[in-house]
Parts: sequence; structure tokens; C-alpha cells
Amino acid sequence: MGRVLITGGAGFIGSHLTERLVKKGYDVIVLDNLLRGKAENISHVMQSINFVEGDIRDYELIHSLIKNVDAVIHLAAISRVQPCMENPELCLDVNVKGTEIIARICSKYKKKMIFASSREVYGNPKYLPVDEDHPLNPENPYGASKVSAESIIREYSKSYGLEYVVLRLTNVYGFGDFDRVIPIFIERSLKNEDLILYGKDKILDFVYISDVTAAFIKALEINEGGLVLNIGSGIGTKLIDLANLIKRLIRSSSNIVLQENKKGEVERFIADITKAREFLKWQPRVSLNNGISKTIEAIINNK
Repeated sequence: MGRVLITGGAGFIGSHLTERLVKKGYDVIVLDNLLRGKAENISHVMQSINFVEGDIRDYELIHSLIKNVDAVIHLAAISRVQPCMENPELCLDVNVKGTEIIARICSKYKKKMIFASSREVYGNPKYLPVDEDHPLNPENPYGASKVSAESIIREYSKSYGLEYVVLRLTNVYGFGDFDRVIPIFIERSLKNEDLILYGKDKILDFVYISDVTAAFIKALEINEGGLVLNIGSGIGTKLIDLANLIKRLIRSSSNIVLQENKKGEVERFIADITKAREFLKWQPRVSLNNGISKTIEAIINNK
């Protein structure tokens, strides 16, 4: 099936993707600096992969890895809004410089590059649902870093023939994630603690991890390049409805506490996933109710 390098492969999305690629028969190399990713996330497939601990800004390391693979799935990043708000210099250094190095070496050796971008590139949308032609107007350093990284990838394609697919992910959830709204709500609901909602009218697009990994695999296996695609559920969910769903499934007595939206956070987003359906022959299959149920069950079983 070929050899694939996954940067950030011990993280939340990366570990799920690593497992699926191994099951499909790929030869997988995982690169991770283990700052947010965890070796335990891939411990069950460690004997089936080549794991390298390192940084995507290490040119010599990246060069040695990419020249010996068929494709790169680039997930590694400072991956959340608030850490990037707190340390924009590190965010831009990792997310932009690291991506430039990967794009440059992929171009040199004619390797396909699949890049994990974000709905944060759009900022607060002018219309819903948001298609890929929507203006890019990020609200925070994280979104800006993804816009810059996408621009670098496109220019390497124009100048050096880089074959790429960019996937703009909405809010991905599932077992193994932490410090984001769904795992926080679940953990607090299990303890009957208050659920704090930042923005009472916030609407977001939540997509389950298995649907996201399926999209990456389809992007890897199609022959067409130069694609920029939204990957989400295509359904908007109010944060207060999300909180109530989690409370109901857990039978929690948690109270819901409303607070002002955090600075830099997008207040509403729903993805138009028409292009992903067309070009990848992909569509989300796991409903929010089923996905949350699966996530709760996995968290309880692994306590």
C-alpha cells in the first residue's frame, strides 16, 4: 500500500489515523515531539510502525524521513486557539516554518502532501454554510498560521509541482482528545460539575474522529491533487444543545453556566461539504448523538 509519514501521529487525530492506516496495510512512520501527543496513544500499534520522536522544524530529520516515503500526512501543529493566543510566536514558528520545511522537501522529492488545516481560516463567516470560496479572515494567530501554511503549500505547488490536498477540519471529537469543549463537558458531567459555555448563541460543526480519518485516507488514495476541501458534519449545533445532550446521555446533574465568548473564538460555523462529497466520494456517517455516546463509553471504559 505504500509508505506514509504522519507528523503529529501520536496526537488525537494522528493516533486514530495511524491505527487505520496500519489496518489497511500501509507502512507507517510516525513523527511526534510528544508535547501534546502521547506514546500511549499508539502503544497498541507500536510494533507495526516506525516511531520517531522529533520536531517538524528539524530540517535534517524531516529530509531524511520524507525522501524515503511515498506521501506525508501533516498533522503536527500548535493545534488550539488559546495556546496560540498565549504564545503567537511559537504558534507561527511551528505551524508556518514547520509546514514550509515539509512542503519544500515534499516538492524536492515529488511526494504527495496532505495538510490538516482548520475552519479557523475563515474567521467569523459572512454566510452559512461556509464553502471553500469564502474569504479567509482569521480571528486569531492559530487561524492566521493555517492561512499562511496553506499559502506556502499552494505556492510550492505552482513553483515546484507539489501535489497536495488541504483538508479544512471543523471541530473534531472522539476518544483521546482533551482540553476541548466535548471532552471537557463529558469529564465535568461525569463529576456533576458546572458546564461553562463561552457564548450562549455559539453554533459549531462537530465531526466524529472516524469520519475525519476516513477523509484523510480518501485524500491520500485519490489521484487528483491541488484540492482544498472542508471536512465537517455540515450540521450546526448550538453549544447549549451540546451541553444538554451530554448531560442527558450521562444522566448528569451538572448546571449549565453561561459566560461571554472568549476573545479570538469564532461564534458560529457550519461547513459546506459539497466538494468533499464530490472529490473524495466521502460523507460523514456518525451522528452527533452516536458519536458522543461512543466517546462517553470509551472514556468510562478507560478510567
